[in-house]
Amino acid sequence: MKIFKYGEDSQQYCQLFRPDNKQIVPVLIVIHGGYWKDSHSLDSYATKRIVEYFADKGIAVWNVEYRRMNAFGDNHSAPWPTSLLDVAMAVDYLKTIERSEYLDLENITIVGHSAGGHLATWCASRKNINKESPLYHNDPLKIKHAISISGVVDLRRSEDLGQPEQVTKLLSGNNFQIASRLRDSNPLELLDSKVNYHFLHGTEDEEVSINQLSSIEQNSNILIDRLKGKDHFNFFPGFTSDLRCWNKITDLIQSTLT
Repeated sequence: MKIFKYGEDSQQYCQLFRPDNKQIVPVLIVIHGGYWKDSHSLDSYATKRIVEYFADKGIAVWNVEYRRMNAFGDNHSAPWPTSLLDVAMAVDYLKTIERSEYLDLENITIVGHSAGGHLATWCASRKNINKESPLYHNDPLKIKHAISISGVVDLRRSEDLGQPEQVTKLLSGNNFQIASRLRDSNPLELLDSKVNYHFLHGTEDEEVSINQLSSIEQNSNILIDRLKGKDHFNFFPGFTSDLRCWNKITDLIQSTLT
């Protein structure tokens, strides 16, 4: 495993896992969740199980850390648009190491859980961000597949969340600012017809309600799996003894990278 810094802050880094050879390999980008707050990290969050599983499966795994909001009180550590810009910078940094690390940037899948599902889906959709936005980039890394697990994919429906105040904290601003920031950071308003999206969500999720998917229509590049009886973390080993959903996720990810 190698560590790469994409910025000067201690939280602006990624872990790269890849085979010990010079074969060009596809890339899996993993974004952890935790309500965009600093109470979790890439080493503590459930998505580390995805990283561990695929670390020796013959692909490159890019495990992203980013600056996150204060868990308590006002958000001084990651004011708008810090977290989103960090994830975008971390993903685009792959261009810098494409040749030295033998990466196939034509074959990229990004996956995230909960708030990480928001960031993953948003990052795959950056091409459609308003050009006047501070989040706009004229040449974002192209992502082929985006997978959201229990994701916060519709920020306008903050009432679906167990902690709706975190959306307000993430966007932080006056009414006019929040309106424009929603437009530029809400995945469902940015979906790219050239990206393949897959949304997986448990019907019994009380932390991020499955109603987050109510405005999405399944079509040729959008697939939706509503998983009966599953809650927010039922997808990961250690949170359930039923590994069918975990197997579904690993099979899905593997299928996108072959």
